[in-house]
Amino acid sequence: MFKIPGKSRQASLLVEILMIVIGINVALWFEDWFQDLRDAETEEQYLVDLRDDLLIDISDLDSSIEWNKVKVSSLGNIVGRLDKLVEAPPEEQSRVFFAPSSYSFFQPSDFTYHSLQESGDFRLISNMDIKKGILKLDRRHKEIALTQDNFLQALDDGYIPLMMKSFDFVTGQLTDPTIVQNQSFKNFFVYTIQDTEMMISHYERVRSQSAELIDEIDRELSDRR
Repeated sequence: MFKIPGKSRQASLLVEILMIVIGINVALWFEDWFQDLRDAETEEQYLVDLRDDLLIDISDLDSSIEWNKVKVSSLGNIVGRLDKLVEAPPEEQSRVFFAPSSYSFFQPSDFTYHSLQESGDFRLISNMDIKKGILKLDRRHKEIALTQDNFLQALDDGYIPLMMKSFDFVTGQLTDPTIVQNQSFKNFFVYTIQDTEMMISHYERVRSQSAELIDEIDRELSDRR
């Protein structure tokens, strides 16, 4: 009869331990639930920010595409009249000389994407189609940046030195008439047309992918509300 109190104490101790375990598990469950809720809110904000960035990109791409199409058309007209450049008035000479070196490049609004990468929050994007779309766009952006950098390098290495030797920037006039017979000079106009057309193609492809990604983000946000 004296063992009963001992059993009672053991049972009481087991109950206390069980309550502690249950309490810890409940606390952990609430912590995980709260963290999941906070992650979901953070993910949604990232999606909204990504969508805003893409809308800005599409607007910039539309402007760059339109501007560069006009440039291609203008350069096409110039190429057929390069031999008569010497006879053209100063303002026409100036316009022709600066035509290849003028450009309207696209720079993506990728602040949100870089924030996702640098913070490690890219893991929060649960929709795999959106994730793949973001990574695909990033690759396209890098291709565009390389194409644009190559064009600028060609300008610095080839065309700008020719301009510096043959054109008076003060008076806006041609100082070396023989430049119109220089093969490198003439070829650069053709090269610029081809390179600009390639950039337009890149821009149009990225615009299409950006619009598709916006649609995917809109569907995801709609499903959450």
